[in-house]
Amino acid sequence: MTLKKVAELAGVSHTTVSLVINNAEGSRVSQRTRERVLETIRKLDYNPNLTAKRLASGKTNSIGLFIPFEMPVFRNYTIIEMVAGIQDVLNEMGLDLVLFSGGRKLYRDRPINQIVRQKAVDGLLIFNTRYTTQHFVNNYIKNLNELKFNFVTLHYYWGNADINYVGVDYENDAYKGVSYLISLGHRKIALIAGTSKATVTSKIIKGYKRALKDYKISPDANIISYADYDYQMAYEKTRILLKNNPSITSFFLGGYEMGPACLKAVKDSGLSVPEDISISCYIDSEIMPLLDPPITAIKWPYYDMGKTAAEMLIRGGGGRKRLVFETELVVRGSTSKVR
Repeated sequence: MTLKKVAELAGVSHTTVSLVINNAEGSRVSQRTRERVLETIRKLDYNPNLTAKRLASGKTNSIGLFIPFEMPVFRNYTIIEMVAGIQDVLNEMGLDLVLFSGGRKLYRDRPINQIVRQKAVDGLLIFNTRYTTQHFVNNYIKNLNELKFNFVTLHYYWGNADINYVGVDYENDAYKGVSYLISLGHRKIALIAGTSKATVTSKIIKGYKRALKDYKISPDANIISYADYDYQMAYEKTRILLKNNPSITSFFLGGYEMGPACLKAVKDSGLSVPEDISISCYIDSEIMPLLDPPITAIKWPYYDMGKTAAEMLIRGGGGRKRLVFETELVVRGSTSKVR
C-alpha cells in the first residue's frame, strides 16, 4: 500500500497525506481533511516508509545510547536497570533506542562526533562506565559542544564542564556505608575495591578514609585490597586478608560482583556472617537479597536515573542540569554489632 493510493482514496494530494503523516508544523491542512486522511490510513492499514518519513522531517525519531564498554554490555546489572527507565520514556514518546557499543574498538573506529555528523540519531545518552577514561570524556564533551548536539552524560562524570548529567556521589556513598559499619562497633574494616585504575575507586577509597578519620580510626593500608570486579580474585583476596589480619571484623566491598565471593570466602575460612564478620557492599544488585545471609548494600535508584536522563534529553527545558541522586543503605542479615 502506497502513499499515492491513500491520497486517491481520501481525495487529496500526496502532499496533503505527507503533511498529515509527518504532523508538519504550520501546515494549512484543515482538521476535517486531517481526520479523513487518518481514517483512510487506518482502513487501508497503511504503514509509512520510515526512511522516507525521516528524510522528509529531517529527524530520525530515535535516541542513541552510547556505551564505551570493555565487557558484554548486558551482563552489567546497572546498565540493564537504567536502560529499563530509558526505554519506558522513549516508548511513551514513540521514539526508538539505538545502541552504540563496541568496547575499545569503538574509541578508535567510530568516534561520537562521527555518529552526530552522520545524523544517525536525534540525541545521545552517553553511559560512561568505570572503565571510561577522563581523556575520552573530555574529548567527546568538547566535540559535542562544538557541534551543538543534544546529549546527556549518565552514571560517571568527575569534571566541571557545563553539561547535562545524571549520576550519584560515590565518595559520599562509600562514607555512608563505612559509617554504618562503624556505628555497629567495627573498627577493623577491610576494603576490597575494584580496579586501582578506575577513578571511581579513588572516590570510594576517599569516602572510606574520610569515615575512618571522622570517627578517629587510623586507616590500615594492609587491609585495603583490589579485586578488579572479579569473582575469583575477590574470593582469593578475602581469604588472604582474613589470614593475614585476624583482627578484621567487617568488609566493605566496592563492587556488587564481589559480594557473593567475599561471603563464600568468609564461610570457607571457618567464620560466620554476621556473627564473626559483617559484610556491606557498594552497590546493590538483584542477587544480594537471595544470598545466605542476604547482604547489606547501598542501592541506587537505577530505574529513576535512566528515566530522568531520557526525559532531560528529550524535553530539555532550558539550561544545563546536573542531578545527583540520593542512594539508600539497605540493611540486611550480613551486618551486625561487634560481639
